[in-house]
Parts: sequence; C-alpha cells; structure tokens
Amino acid sequence: MSFRTLVVGLGQIGMGYDLNHDPNRFILTHSRAFQIHPDFELAGGVDSNPERTSLFQEKYLCPGYTNLEVALIDIEPDIVVISTPTAQHHETVSIVLKTIKPKAILCEKPLAYDLDEAKMIVADCEDYGVKLYVNYIRRSDQAVFNIKNRIHNSYISQPIKGVSWYSKGLLNNGSHFLNLLQYWLGKTTDFKVIDRGRLWDDTDPEPDVQVNFELGTVVFLATREENYSYCNIELISGNGRLRYEQGGSQIFWDEVITDSTYEGYRILNPVSEIIYSDLSRIQWCVADQLSASLMGQEAQICSGASALVTQKVINEIVANL
Repeated sequence: MSFRTLVVGLGQIGMGYDLNHDPNRFILTHSRAFQIHPDFELAGGVDSNPERTSLFQEKYLCPGYTNLEVALIDIEPDIVVISTPTAQHHETVSIVLKTIKPKAILCEKPLAYDLDEAKMIVADCEDYGVKLYVNYIRRSDQAVFNIKNRIHNSYISQPIKGVSWYSKGLLNNGSHFLNLLQYWLGKTTDFKVIDRGRLWDDTDPEPDVQVNFELGTVVFLATREENYSYCNIELISGNGRLRYEQGGSQIFWDEVITDSTYEGYRILNPVSEIIYSDLSRIQWCVADQLSASLMGQEAQICSGASALVTQKVINEIVANL
C-alpha cells in the first residue's frame, strides 16, 4: 500500500537540509524521505514562496502549490506533513481538517508556542478521527530504542544522573531532549530553575534547569547557538556512562571495569562500545515508523499526546522563569 503524501512548508526540514547531499547517504527532510520510502508516494508540496515551490517541482517532479486548500483538494493526500513555522501550525492543521480527512498528520515540533493552541491541535485531530504524530525525530532511531531497553532491563542501572546541553531555545531544540529523556527515564516528576537565561530570537527561553524523572535527574544547560550548535547528553549510572554526542549521531557506552593499575578501584573502560545510530537518514526512519503505525504494527514514533506531555512540562518551566 502506498500512502499519498503532501508536504506543507518547504523550508529546511521540509526540503532544504539535504537538497545538495547524496540521497544514498542523507535523508534529512520530509520531501526526500517520502519520495524514497516505498510505502509512500510524494504527491505534492506547498509553500507560500513560489521560488520554493518551483524548486520543489524541479527537484521532485511533482506538483508544487502556493495555496494549501487547492493542494488538498487536488491531491487528496492520505498523509499531510506540516513543516510550516511553529506559529502557523494550529492554523494549518485547522485548514487541513476542515478541507479533507487524511489518515494522519505529521507535525513539526513543537506543536505550538502556546500550550492552549497545542492542546487544541491534539483535541481537533482526535475529534476528526485523524492520527497525529510529532516529528521528534530521535524517537524513531533504533539506537534510541536500544538505549531505552538497556535502561528498562537494568543493563544501564538506576538511578541515573546526567547533563543535557542544548541551544537555540528550550521549545525549539531543548524539547527534543526533554522528549527523548522522558522516553528513556519516564515521567517528569518536578523541576528546579537554576538560571533564567535569555530569550533565543526574542521568542524562545533558554534557562538552565534541573529536571527530575522517575528514573533519574538531568540538568539542562543552554549554550549559545550563535557560537556553535551543541546538543549532547551525558548520563551517569552505577555501572557506566552513556554519551549521546553530536546531537545523537555518535553514541558511546563506557562500562565500569576493574582498574588494572590501582587495586580496589573501578574505572570507566577507556575503550567505548559504539551504539550505532541512523541520524543521517533519520527522516526515512520516521517515515518507516509512521508506516508501521498506520499498518497497525508496533512503532517507535512520537504521538501527539506524547508531544503534548513534553510541551506541558516546558510551559510549566517557562511559567516559573
């Protein structure tokens, strides 16, 4: 079965990130993922910028539109991918639901800047009987699922302490890692703001904050995106250290071993186990898990409800700044 897919928003995640990269090595955008994956048909793209729609048509040899309603009526997609700016998500979802009834919507994160808008997106999709997924990409990486199993099988022992570095705002980028850590460590139980930080792009707060989960505690620390991007997690357990580096493209497990030099001491193994990720093809992984979910199979993909839990915590943190 092939699901007809419409990509709404042809910016970086919609089309741009992998435009000039080898498709055999990099699948970083919705357009490329849904063109390549055999369970989907890339049926069209929408953007208010006619230059982007022209480029989309040239690159992907399918229709480009500047009007969303026209595209929805012409194409009648099974899947609508929403990669418009965050402030437009609620309006875009509303137009989709009032025009057609797709099988599913895949929305970029965060769902909205405003928590009430995010709740309305989730509620509206439920009311219309449309499945809602949110593009927290790391949730569809098999390496992430591998780590979850290690934690819940106590191969990585608890309690866990850690540090998560993020940049470019708590909502925009920090939410990726809060969502990921909720997946690994369970529900957020409480938090403590350490430093209020600043606003990224005059919109998105960048606080330093300690977050407590069911299985451990992680301190989120903001770095400055204008210097360089830095998104890393280090988790310390009783039997080793997990290093989730370069945004998750490099993952290492350092187990505890007996120190061969100093009797009675235990140290981290200097030879790390590599946990292989698929971040260079991560949007293909998302498409693959979306397909599995739509076919009634077990799938590793973030639902709208799960994303809303993440956003509620973030909004609580922001309210305490």
